[in-house]
Amino acid sequence: MAAPAEQDLCLKCEQLLQPYLDRDLTEEEMVEAERHLDECGYCRKRYRFEEHLRRYVREVVEEKMDPALKVRLAALRTPLV
Repeated sequence: MAAPAEQDLCLKCEQLLQPYLDRDLTEEEMVEAERHLDECGYCRKRYRFEEHLRRYVREVVEEKMDPALKVRLAALRTPLV
């Protein structure tokens, strides 16, 4: 089991992970997250998982929808009143 100080660093990394992936951190926070990811195999695996998940979601979203399915879905819409 990781030492308490390491657990604290992992908790901090967990909090920074999504903003890190979004590139929505200060330069100091980016360096802190990168340093921890370089040193911690567990957090590095979490980062890679999240990165691959995001890539997969982007790819799926870019797939074109079958025109017939679009028509069927449009027919299900409830008109705005």
